[in-house]
Amino acid sequence: MVASPSIDNLGILKGILKFTPSGGTLRDLGEAPEVEITPAIEKLDYRSSRSGVRTKTKSVVLEKTLTLRAVLSELNAQNLGLLLMSEATTNSAGNLELDIFSESEVKGAIKFEGTNDIGNKINMTLPSVSFGPSGSLNLISDEWGQIEITGEVLTVNGSFGTLEVIDEE
Repeated sequence: MVASPSIDNLGILKGILKFTPSGGTLRDLGEAPEVEITPAIEKLDYRSSRSGVRTKTKSVVLEKTLTLRAVLSELNAQNLGLLLMSEATTNSAGNLELDIFSESEVKGAIKFEGTNDIGNKINMTLPSVSFGPSGSLNLISDEWGQIEITGEVLTVNGSFGTLEVIDEE
């Protein structure tokens, strides 16, 4: 383990993002140039009114939330289904088709495997993530197509999941 402070703790993070839909099988989400988690808490503060200026005397956590955001570059039917809340089915022409908003929830487990060459690798497991649309699908562009998906991480037995740091001394 590298002690801090040390430039050996710097990293250029990379990795592979995988999804297992509820009742489905694990699949690689493909190229994902951005994957981020955002932890947040909501607190209830108590302020004493016993003097001329109120002062905070207690603060308790009321709510904990964790959000996963990913930008996906591979525009296949399964990835588009995460954005459009639908499951891909085969139509009469033999193509995959999405019935937009046919699902009220797209839920499953996320695994992230760190593959970076520089810095500590991070592996993450989120056993329950509920996805919904958070961005748009640009159907005409001079840039590589991408979609953005956001998921609310739900707890399973009181746990949001795990994050493992692999020390790359």
